[in-house]
Amino acid sequence: MPRRKKEEIPHEEIRKIKTPAIVDGMRDVLPADHKYWEFVEREIRKVIDGYSFLRIATPILEKYELFNHTLFKQSGALEGEVFDFIDRGQKLILRPENAASIARAFISHNMANQPMPLKVYFWGPMFRQARGEANKWRQFTQAGFEIIGEKAPAIDAELIIIASNIMKNLGLETEVRLNSVGCGICRLEYSKALSGYLKSKRAMLCQDCRRRIGRDPQHFLACQNNRCARLKEDAPQTVDWLCDECRNHLFRVLEYLDELKIPYQLDSTLLSTFGFYSKTIFEINANGERGEKISLASGGRFDNLLEMLSGPAMPGAGFALGLERVIQQLKTAKAEVPNPAAPDVFLAQISEQARQKAFAFFEELRRHNFSIKANLSKANLKAQLEIAAKLGAKYVLILGQKEAMEGTVILRDMESGIQEVVNRTKVVKEIQKRLRDNLLKL
Repeated sequence: MPRRKKEEIPHEEIRKIKTPAIVDGMRDVLPADHKYWEFVEREIRKVIDGYSFLRIATPILEKYELFNHTLFKQSGALEGEVFDFIDRGQKLILRPENAASIARAFISHNMANQPMPLKVYFWGPMFRQARGEANKWRQFTQAGFEIIGEKAPAIDAELIIIASNIMKNLGLETEVRLNSVGCGICRLEYSKALSGYLKSKRAMLCQDCRRRIGRDPQHFLACQNNRCARLKEDAPQTVDWLCDECRNHLFRVLEYLDELKIPYQLDSTLLSTFGFYSKTIFEINANGERGEKISLASGGRFDNLLEMLSGPAMPGAGFALGLERVIQQLKTAKAEVPNPAAPDVFLAQISEQARQKAFAFFEELRRHNFSIKANLSKANLKAQLEIAAKLGAKYVLILGQKEAMEGTVILRDMESGIQEVVNRTKVVKEIQKRLRDNLLKL
């Protein structure tokens, strides 16, 4: 059959569209950024191991009523910011936070029968409408720690210490702000006192706070308007309206922090977005590029959350880190991010026949638990040696056509540059011996 001329060969027609833009409030995490994610994950895993937390994972889709009861009806928080929709007659929601989901899982799986306290951690995406605000995303990642089944102030302190130490280990300068919002009884008394104060200063308030005096007086504490800021200094302080139990709880938490010399700021204007929090709440803040305060982590005690969902009356506390914010702060602060550990071995190959053998050889070395890297798409030896040097590999194994046929491999010491031919059946023991010798020299 005669061959077609090149110009006669038909080409597949591909229908093209203009590349769609990414959805507002979403972001891509590119390969160059993963060193930050891996660095943060390594530091968080050290805490997980040290403090004995177990992993829990909940679905990103929940029934709307879970958050409607725990968040929206309690404080109106986030109601206008959630992604909710109807699916086959059922109202669902993309989770805006994870404490309520963990409480639901705790009740659903009868986890109250397990030894207490239960210490769990989570890692995953949350979803909220960002409304174009700075440092906010419609999809964002949180890592969090929760302790259920213990009411002691030591638990509050442990969580604050964990959050503070994670930031310190990441090389970030942060400050701890904390407050007590009390229990339902003293919170009601404080709200009355604050409302009375605001009514006496009504003419001096901004229009928004004036409108909220009766319905939500504590909105005043978070107001950034200059008119209201001047009035905060003389406003009633939450700590002055705590009942004896809540006051003692707060002071015990502070004593633990003082003992460990963790600096903190007791801030009566600090409020929680979520109405299910009681007693201790806290934030870990950093300074942004323009000197503004950025919350990198926040949390507190939620002693009534399980009971709100018809579960057992068991106390709990927790916090979550916003990973995108933490990573952005690492970049802003130009924090030093250590490179991953250098591999023991880099496998290089310089012919098609060698490449075929290299796949099996690579897996053999991995099975012997060597830390090993390769770039099997490259055939140029110089380029592969440059990659090995950049990675900091201790040894390079070079497999060429001759070596592939003879069952040998060239072993190159990257520090000295000395290389020798080694039988493939002996190379594992030879590398193990050299690595042991290197450890003895340290």
